[in-house]
Amino acid sequence: MVQGSYSNIDKSQVIGYFLSMKASDFNPLEDDECIVFSDWLKANNIPAAHIANESRSSSKNAMIRGAKLKRMGQSKGVWDYEVYVPIRGITGHVDCYQQLKIEMKRRKGGTVSVEQKQWKTIYELAGIPCKVCKGADEAIAFVSKYLKQEDFVI
Repeated sequence: MVQGSYSNIDKSQVIGYFLSMKASDFNPLEDDECIVFSDWLKANNIPAAHIANESRSSSKNAMIRGAKLKRMGQSKGVWDYEVYVPIRGITGHVDCYQQLKIEMKRRKGGTVSVEQKQWKTIYELAGIPCKVCKGADEAIAFVSKYLKQEDFVI
């Protein structure tokens, strides 16, 4: 589940905090939405990869690592998730996968960069279904459109 410094958090306090909020105030961080979405993908055995393309730190080490990643081919604007939805044949076995691309944003706010818009065009021209999702709920709904009802849990 959640690793690192979050592992010692009392989950009942977190749930209580969110339940005390007005629905209109509820706007989890993008990272938290990604964790919810990733947990759902894992629970449903859907292969996926999060492309760690964020650059939030300005420390010297982060800048050196960022420069190295750029030289290694990291591209600005590449979307957050590659999801591979299993497509089952009449025998029930997975015959192939449908690739989906998802860019996760917060429920409120969050803007799509020029580079992310350029990647959207590339994905569309490549025939890859893609969607900018405002929260895990939208991402789950998008992936669910490509699954048969009996293939997943909510």
